Amino acid sequence: MTAKPQQKRIRYLSAALLALFCGPGWAGELSLTTGLDTSSGKYGGTASTVVRYVPFTVKYEQGRSTYKVTLPYVSITSPSGGGTVSIDGNGNIISSGGAGPSVTQSGLGDVVGSYSYSLIEEPLHGWLMDATVKVKLPTGDEAKGLSTGERDFTVLADFYYPAGKWTPFVTLGYRMPGNPPGGTLRNTWLGSLGVGHKLSQTNSAGFMFDAREATSANSVGSRELTAYWVHKFTPQTKFQLYAVKGFSDASADYGLGAMLTHKY
Repeated sequence: MTAKPQQKRIRYLSAALLALFCGPGWAGELSLTTGLDTSSGKYGGTASTVVRYVPFTVKYEQGRSTYKVTLPYVSITSPSGGGTVSIDGNGNIISSGGAGPSVTQSGLGDVVGSYSYSLIEEPLHGWLMDATVKVKLPTGDEAKGLSTGERDFTVLADFYYPAGKWTPFVTLGYRMPGNPPGGTLRNTWLGSLGVGHKLSQTNSAGFMFDAREATSANSVGSRELTAYWVHKFTPQTKFQLYAVKGFSDASADYGLGAMLTHKY
């Protein structure tokens, strides 16, 4: 007998949590992160789509390995009757071109699990490198437009160059989304280029430019600039603020976010 959609979502969530907590031993560091990410954009249409994203992230670090699972609550307000024009950086479906009244859909979004490994932990000619595999599981309600209903896979390579108070960084990645019923999403290359600066023992700031290829034949690639500030209240607790500006019809016009992280 076929499992109900909700039962499938529970199985996917259980698998993601098991992936996090089945690492060897428990001598590592556990941290929890939550906050609010909100963005607004017309995405080539005449009416704005507003996305509010509240993540609940568990991260476990041990040695060179980092395990992470994020379960988000998502609220999307968009004009009805539109089509998918993009998938944002959090995996949310972005619709535009609708002529109907705006409709808000809310609920749990897709669970995202990832595993990262520090391939170069000691500087090699000054560079450090991490490799990451990320999986998005379709736990969100696709009838509400909160999920494509398919699994997505992403592989990433992060490069860092610590240079005193400055740390330039580069990210290269390749995303392989599942195709929802009646639609086709492309495999896409993505990348980031940025720099961080340590202002003091408790404050740091920086910026980065993100670019992603078009996710479908009817869309364009996304281009976004992010500026951020991080404050450490204690060695265990930090607060982050960031602002995003989009430069294409596949990007939000603007975005704001605040995140709080505590280590245990």
